[in-house]
Amino acid sequence: MSDTKINVLVIPDLFPKFKGDVQGIFILDYLSATHPYCHNTVLFGRLTAEQKGVTVEKNDTHTLYRFSVAGKKVPFYLKPWYYLLWFIKGYQTGKVMKNIDIIHAHGSILSGTLSYILSKKLHVPFIITEHQGPFSMTSENFWKRIWTKFIMQKANAVLTVSHHLKQEILDTKIHPKQIIVTHNPVDTELFQLKHHTIHKTIVFVGRLDNFKGALRCVEAFNMIHKAFPDWTFTIVGDGEDFQPITHYLNNKPQLKSKIRLTGQLSKAGIAHEMQQSDFLVFPSKHESFGLVIAEALSSGLPVIVGNTTAPQEFVNSKNGLLVHYSSIPEIAKAMEHMINKASEYDPEMIRSQIVSDFGFESFGKKTVNIYNSLINKC
Repeated sequence: MSDTKINVLVIPDLFPKFKGDVQGIFILDYLSATHPYCHNTVLFGRLTAEQKGVTVEKNDTHTLYRFSVAGKKVPFYLKPWYYLLWFIKGYQTGKVMKNIDIIHAHGSILSGTLSYILSKKLHVPFIITEHQGPFSMTSENFWKRIWTKFIMQKANAVLTVSHHLKQEILDTKIHPKQIIVTHNPVDTELFQLKHHTIHKTIVFVGRLDNFKGALRCVEAFNMIHKAFPDWTFTIVGDGEDFQPITHYLNNKPQLKSKIRLTGQLSKAGIAHEMQQSDFLVFPSKHESFGLVIAEALSSGLPVIVGNTTAPQEFVNSKNGLLVHYSSIPEIAKAMEHMINKASEYDPEMIRSQIVSDFGFESFGKKTVNIYNSLINKC
């Protein structure tokens, strides 16, 4: 590997709007993982923002160019026009960037298209990391599927965050020049090994979307909590299931006293909650990777997760349990098993797998090797 850093232009669909925002926060992990080997420049555009135009921010791991084309919400009938303006502004901002070696898009339709156009202007390769899960959200829409196929097959490589997502793409009859499973980076420095104290606390972390399963976990905990009166359940996150959960608890005061709803927390706040917990329960219907699961494992926590899609690629009998996402009795049985057996799991072994497979050092080296192989071909 060369000692010369690679100049990477990163174009993500999502990126934190402000410090502490969790939207697209996983991109910061990508930037941190590749920073030792790359000069990262981020080009992030939105249709609307309080401040129109282009702003520039310099950070420890990257330089960020933000742009927007409207100062207030755009009526739906004008969105095609504003998306055209978005592409024009993104192209104008990106085409003058100097010494770019490769462009890395996170997302296929908007960011991928802009990356493709800029790669032609700058005469550099471009790659796409696809995060969309389930991929049917794209593939079941005719125009999205056609355009995604076009862009992915123009890319020098498509990276996916799981084998499951790779297969979903191939099943859609999309055949990129290369398709490589990289998974996601995990901040193993933030998500440190927890102390060996038993806190008698279960934790759920994630958006409170119905498919993630927080409400099902509450209903499962209701089935067992009387048998384990010292155990509590912490739910981290916010979303559509928040009100159904609070409504469910309002009629069950004894259960309610054992459940804590924290709302949305920062990454550091999530890491702290994992340090105070004994295992994670997260029976999601579908995950393109399952970052919160990997972060829990990095903390040494065993996990209970859904037995479909990507999490089953790195969750096994040594670090957790796989359950059917919709079966409340099965989730309850897994909770009971974990309460009785949590101390028998090896936290150091659980963490070591994540550090080895997804830690910043290993992920950064793997990613920069992909960059170099594509740059050297051009």
